[in-house]
This record gives sequence, structure tokens and C-alpha cells, in this order.
Amino acid sequence: MAARKGANRFPRPGQRIAPATLRDALTERAPKRLVEGAGPLRLCDLDEQVWERFDPEAIGELAEIVVDRVSAACARRAFDHRHFPRPPRGIRLTDLGLEHRTLLCLAREGFDEDPGRLGEQTIGQILGIRAFGPRCLVDLLTALETRLSEEPGLCGELTAEAECLGALPEAPSARSDDPRFGPLIRAVDMDARSGAELAARLLQRREDPPDPLYAAGQVRQLRERIAALPTLTLEEELVGIFAATPHERNQQIVIGYYGWHDGQPHTLAEIGARYGMTRERTRQICAKLVGRKSPAAIPAPVMDRALAFLKQRLPRPVDRLEEEMAGAGLTSIGLRLENVATGAELLGRAVPFRIVRVETGRLAVRPQQAELPGAAVELAKKQVYYHGLTTVRQIDEALGERFGGRPCPALVAESLQLIEGFRWLDRPGGWFRLLSIAKHGLPKAVEKILAITGRLSAGELRAAVGRNRRMWKVPPPESVLLEFCRQTPGVRVEGKQIIADPPRPWKKALTGVEARLVSLLKTHGPVMERGALEDLCVAAGMNRFSFHAFIACSPVIAQYGHSVYGLLKADVSPQAVKSLIARRRAQREPSRVLEAHGRTDDGRVWLLYRLSKAASTYAVITVPAALKDSVCGRFTLRTPDGRRVGTLAAKDGRAWGLGAFLRRHGARIDDRLRLTIDLEKREAVVTLGDEA
Repeated sequence: MAARKGANRFPRPGQRIAPATLRDALTERAPKRLVEGAGPLRLCDLDEQVWERFDPEAIGELAEIVVDRVSAACARRAFDHRHFPRPPRGIRLTDLGLEHRTLLCLAREGFDEDPGRLGEQTIGQILGIRAFGPRCLVDLLTALETRLSEEPGLCGELTAEAECLGALPEAPSARSDDPRFGPLIRAVDMDARSGAELAARLLQRREDPPDPLYAAGQVRQLRERIAALPTLTLEEELVGIFAATPHERNQQIVIGYYGWHDGQPHTLAEIGARYGMTRERTRQICAKLVGRKSPAAIPAPVMDRALAFLKQRLPRPVDRLEEEMAGAGLTSIGLRLENVATGAELLGRAVPFRIVRVETGRLAVRPQQAELPGAAVELAKKQVYYHGLTTVRQIDEALGERFGGRPCPALVAESLQLIEGFRWLDRPGGWFRLLSIAKHGLPKAVEKILAITGRLSAGELRAAVGRNRRMWKVPPPESVLLEFCRQTPGVRVEGKQIIADPPRPWKKALTGVEARLVSLLKTHGPVMERGALEDLCVAAGMNRFSFHAFIACSPVIAQYGHSVYGLLKADVSPQAVKSLIARRRAQREPSRVLEAHGRTDDGRVWLLYRLSKAASTYAVITVPAALKDSVCGRFTLRTPDGRRVGTLAAKDGRAWGLGAFLRRHGARIDDRLRLTIDLEKREAVVTLGDEA
């Protein structure tokens, strides 16, 4: 197509063909047939030098192509909000050599009287002038930009702003595809891919952009926006990254769905109903806005700081962590941890915590520790059920054995505090109880002891509960026992004295063997020699083994001397105790349990015993010194007819394992018992009574 004729027709000799202001609409390659010999050339590169390189007909065709591409972009309203270049000071529109239609439209709006007002408009506002179309826009911009390029020197303000921008350490991470920085970068230079690259290109420029002061303002805004990133709240940062869209409805949809306005997560159905759309359409809008090719490369200093802040404080209850986030200024709307986790995933950051439900609350823990809170609660409930109280250390050690991990007392303590009825007894020492769980152990012991004594000191209580070695390897400290009693209904603590308030009847607190034992001591005691007490109990129908178990472990029984026992805190003088000990020694007759031993003709070992009270009770017998090296280890225990009745174990001259057999056959004092041991077959035949 031939160039249009006429002095004021676009394109005008010496002026550029493609406006730099509309560069992003003119990035396609110019037809090869029109720019032959010039190499790859984009439409946006058609500046004033084209008149020296191509013939007028080619330039005319290129100009029409430029107008067509700009028309298409205007139809898409791509330039509606773009700033219009500011004309040089003192210029008149008639000096630009514009086409008649362009000049007429501008004059009708009063721009001929004050061309400087053009710099206050957007391209959308200029295109809104009646009869002013894309061709007029290209005509005006090419004339204006050609005149601006003739201005002497470079804009010092723009250079200064570029130097400040390049000095920012965060400038390389401010990318042009980031919605927070991209519009500002592209407003100055469409080819710059980051803030740092923009600064470098501006410092290397040979001429200013069409409106250097406007460009300097954009660079200043970019620099301020980059510098302000760390001062934002988490929700402001997320909104800036993922909700930067000119469509207000879509912006509100994504903000509402992710809870960046109220801190609460919402469902797609809920947000869709709010805007009268389907759940799927809501999902599509959100997915389009939050989708990023390389989210991990997006600068998000507030999110990074928040994740580090949370990681340092793990483990913590979720509500406490959320309060600490708000207190640290990371959120102003009370953003929940679920929202933080979602935002971190959108930004390609690893979420350093997992939220675990624990009884009455939620706990934030490290991902690899997600199984531990539930296991800690389970172990604590078992311990407290049987003992009445326990320590964080015991639970932590049990967890370490189960999972083979390193100790984590902080995680255990935070998990346990979320159990219903949790109460600290000694926080530094880690002692605690569960009001809703305790059934046995210390609560029962305190109830029994106070029913017998009415009052006692913390030291006396510790000694009483410590008698049960199976329950306590080491009984709780006195301070823990005092605090336990303070928290127990019906118990009053005065100093170190523990008092039943109100007093309670012992017959309701004690049952079974313990009640019968106490009853006999109240009738015949309150202290007695052990043998005499045992005889009374057995005569009253008590099992001998039960007697020995309770006399050794019951918290309401105390030992007052060698083989002298009585009720806890019994009012008895030392002289009376000494008298019982002396009487026992005088009445005690030495007895020999092992009567004889030898070997049978076939080499088996035989041992003959006469059962004493101790032997018949504890079922522990001695092995002669001459045989202890041979009779050692385990032997299958059988009756003469070959029936298996247990296992005999021997070590260091002692043998045991006959208890079940003796109880089943009703063994009594002075009964004879014979063992015939086959050392090769590892078998022992037991015979009781006359047969022995």
C-alpha cells in the first residue's frame, strides 16, 4: 500500500511509526517482505530511523499494520487505564503537524488552549473523545513522542530513581509477572523482567521514555512498594499477590474464599451463594487468580517471617499461636493457622506445622510429630487411671520407647494440658493429675488412710503410699502430695497436715481383705506380732498369700518393729513394741525345711522337705550347697503321673515355682514335699503328703 499523501497525514516523514506508549500491543514481527535486509524487526521498533532504511511505500504499509494492531488492542480496552504522555512545556498542538481530524477532536475538548492537560489523562479518556479513534491516537502519540525525543539531555530525576531502585537488595526478586510490581515495571519498560533489570536498562538508556517524569514517578512507586513489603500484614501480602485484578467481584471472591478479610476459611458453596454463582464457577475464578508457574520465587517476606515465627514456637496450642501472631503484628484480622498453611502452599512454601486435634483443643506440632499427641494422651490416661497421677517425664520416656525418637517434654506437656480435667501438681517437676480419669492408686490410698487416721503429715502420707513397691518405685514428693490433697474434695490441708473434712467411716473406705485385716487389728491390736496376726487372719478365712500381700503393701498398715505390724498412726508405746519382739523371739523354734537329699540308682537328684510356715506361704525352698551348681536353671514340673503343673526355677541355692501346686493341693505346715529331678531331661517330679 502506498503512503498516504499530504503534509499532515500519518505517517509523517522523520517521525516514528509505532508509539512507544503502546509498545505491548506491537510486539509481533514486522512482515519480512517489508523490512527485507533489516533482520528480525518488531513493530514496536519502528522509530524515526525507518525513514532512512525503507522506502515510503513499505513505511506506509507498516503504518497501516500498526494502526490495525492498536485498533485491536483498543477494542479489548487494553489501554483504558494507561497514562498519556505529558507534552513538552510551551508546545502547541499546531506545532505537531497532526491530521485534521485529530486536531479538530482535541480542539473541541479545549486541549488546543492547554496541551499540558493531556498529561493528566488516561488513554481511555482520550479515546472517549467523540470521533477520536485508534488512528487519531497513533497519529497524536507518534507526533508527540517524536517531539519529546528531541528534548536535549536525559531526565535527571528518572536517573536518580533508577539508581535508588538498583540499590535495593530485593529489586531482582520484584518480577514483572508479579501483579504487585508488574504494572509499574511495564508502565516504564515493557521488556524489563524485574526491578533490577528495569533499573539497569534505565541507567543504560540513550533517550528518555515518552514521559520521563511520569516514568520517574512509577519507578518511585515501585521502589516504595518493594521497600514496604516487610511492613505489611500477612493478609495484605496475600491479597497483593493473589487478588490483584481489576475485576472487583473476582477480587472479593478470592479474598472471601481464602478468608483474607475476616481470618476465617469459607467454602466454595458459601462464596458462590454470596455472588449468585455455582461452586464450580467459584473454584475456576479462584484457581485462575492464585495459579502461578513458580510460586516459590515470588517474594513474600511476611509469609517467610510468619512461618519462621511459628516454627520457633512449636509445639503450641493453636489458639495461643494465633494470639501470638496477632501480638507480633503479623495479622490484623486474626488470621487462623489453617489460612496461613493454605497461603504458604499457594506460595510454594513448606508448611512447618501440622494441626492435631487433642481432646479439648487443637495443637500445632512439627509434621513428623503428628502421631505423638494422641499417643501421649493415651499413655497419660492409663498411667493416671492406675496411679492417680504421673509425670511428663514418664510419659515422654514411654513415647520414646514406643516411637524410638528423641525426648520431647515440651510436646508432651502441651498435649496433656488439653486433656479434660488436667491439673498441674508441680509444674517445674512435671507432676500432674486428670480429675476425670483417676480411679486407683493415690486417690484410693488417700481415701483409705484418712478413713483410718483422720489426719496425718505429708511425710507420713508419703511413707504410707510408698509401701506399695509395685505401685511406686519412688513415691511422689511431699509437695506433690500436699497439692494433690488440696485439689481433692473432702480433704483440707493446713501447713503440712492433711485432714479429712468431714471425717469418713473406715468401713466404707475399705473392703475385702484390707477391711478384715483392719477389723482384726482394731479388735486385737492396734499392733500385733506378725505370726499371731497371720494366725488370726487365716482362722477368719483369709488366704495366707493375701495376708502376706496386704501386710507388706497396704497403706493403712505400718511396721513398728521386727515382725511387728499395726494400724497406721496407732497409739502404741516403744516399750509395747519391744515387748512383742521379745515375746516372739522367745517363742520362735528353729526349724529345718530340707530334711534329706541324695541320688537315685539311675542318677536322678532327690530332695525331701518338711514345709515351714514361710515355705508353705512363699513356696521358696533351698538347694544344698553340694547340688546348687547342678540344680540350676529351669525344669518342667510334673506330678508322678506325668501331668505338667508348672516350671521349677533354681539359682544360687534357691528354688521357686511351687506356689501354684501348693495352693492347688492345700499344702499345710509340716507337710512333706519331695522333688525328684532329672538333670538330663530338665524335668522335676513333685510329690506332696504321705506319698512323699
